[in-house]
Amino acid sequence: MRWTLFGLPLLVLGCWGQGEEPPGEPVGTFSAVGFMVEQSCGAAIPAPDPLDLDFELRSEFNGRAYWRRQGGAMFAGVEKDGEYTFQVSQSWMVVQPDRFRGYVGCSVTQRDVFTFVVEPLELGTEADAGVADAGVDDGAVDEESGPDAGVEPTLLTLTGSQTTEIVPLTGSDCTPAVAALGGPFLSLPCRVEYVLSGEGIAIVPE
Repeated sequence: MRWTLFGLPLLVLGCWGQGEEPPGEPVGTFSAVGFMVEQSCGAAIPAPDPLDLDFELRSEFNGRAYWRRQGGAMFAGVEKDGEYTFQVSQSWMVVQPDRFRGYVGCSVTQRDVFTFVVEPLELGTEADAGVADAGVDDGAVDEESGPDAGVEPTLLTLTGSQTTEIVPLTGSDCTPAVAALGGPFLSLPCRVEYVLSGEGIAIVPE
């Protein structure tokens, strides 16, 4: 039998090349970290813990959304009321069939979901007071630094999750694929899940 091992996919969706104009309007740039809360797949899904994500987020008025890791391709998803969801399903052959032994093989469906909520960061009263008392009178403009001087960027928060679920296809025999019989999976079906949190800075279109 020949095994096919997996790396944890980061949402292999339809994407745009770096030379093309990215769709949508910029929402912000984010830095997030994910902590693993479940890993029942074993060595078949080598998953880092923690998971670091630095990315740009964009959206359109029709609910389409896009995200891109720094230096990478852009991926498509949906947005509704500040909640973003990016998902994909793919089928893979884990163990090839063996007609001489009458073995049907093992194929699985892998479903990846990246979902998170973006909200403005609420400043406390002390922070608000510090901005108000920064040394410029209400309505005044510092002639040297211009009208945008001292304007704080809009800060954003991000909370969400990333999950990978792997389920055998109907008709497959994935018994040889589990670790108890020498296979790469700790169990099947299986699941990898991260809880995500992070911060971002809103991008104001020019």
